[in-house]
Amino acid sequence: MIKLRTILLGGLAASALIFSPGCAKEGGVDTSSNEKDFIEAWIKEFHPEAKKSGLGIYILEDEPGTGASLTDDDFYLFVDFTATDLDGNVSSTTYEKLSQQIGTYDAANYYGADIIIRDRAYCPVGILEMVNDMRIGGTRKAVVPGWLNVNDDYDTAEEYEKKSSGTNGIYTITLMGKESDIIEWQLDTLERFVMSNLGLSPADSVFMGYYSKTIKEPTDTTTFTSDTNFYINYTGRLLNGHVFDTTIEDTAKVHGIYSSSKTYAPMYVTPSADDYKDTQIATDATSSGSTTVEGFAYCLSKLRPFEKVICAFYSELGYGYSGKDSSIPKFAPLVFEIEVVAEPESE
Repeated sequence: MIKLRTILLGGLAASALIFSPGCAKEGGVDTSSNEKDFIEAWIKEFHPEAKKSGLGIYILEDEPGTGASLTDDDFYLFVDFTATDLDGNVSSTTYEKLSQQIGTYDAANYYGADIIIRDRAYCPVGILEMVNDMRIGGTRKAVVPGWLNVNDDYDTAEEYEKKSSGTNGIYTITLMGKESDIIEWQLDTLERFVMSNLGLSPADSVFMGYYSKTIKEPTDTTTFTSDTNFYINYTGRLLNGHVFDTTIEDTAKVHGIYSSSKTYAPMYVTPSADDYKDTQIATDATSSGSTTVEGFAYCLSKLRPFEKVICAFYSELGYGYSGKDSSIPKFAPLVFEIEVVAEPESE
């Protein structure tokens, strides 16, 4: 629930976040002629049937899709993938079952399609080379040499070989869908969610991309003033029901995200007199607070005594294109259930 965080390529995570903004080039690969010779020798030894693309990825397997082909307007691609090193060790995957099989599963992580942004500033050029001529439903497996596993922007294969360095990898990617307008996609998805789950209509949107519904009436209809502190419990979910954060211990245990290192207790809210975006939450009145994502902060600014609400909002009011850690994917609308509670009794 704390503000945006950039995810970098190459983390050994069982989540779906490797194609994230700032996929910086990794060290550890000598892109001299020796490294190129090594890749070519490895391909000749283990995959002599591989097809080399224009920029120099090696396609090992290709199952064409039967769905629509990509156009220049399809800037956002939904993919499932598995990434391994050249020895076949899995470094990242979107598949929950595979994560369970290899012992990296974590219930707190998000498992599901990741989003590729078709721009070299946001996704390694080698990955873009893999997907650019795929059709929906297709699956492709390819070796991406380290010098193409970068965000650099050159015109030729030779320039990448001479100037770039990254980590060699084998990627298996299935193209699940595509969108030209990720905001419109989110708004449509959020609209369907609130209609089905909250009984709200598009007309109930407070402002673009934000919905709220009271599920327990307040004891006083007056909104908290800016000089009134209060306590809340909350649970945060994705639209698919995945719980990524909560202040309630039993809820954390039920959803498999309990951590013995975390204190589960109501949070202390300090409203802002000038701008609701500056509202802070802390573990108690004596602790330093932190600001939250905008959608959550706005919901806090409208709470009344002992009210319980559900607020749902698109990623522009949440974690945007970065997502958060391994638990919240890019461009994810969020749902929070928030309840104003009594001050916890001192132990």
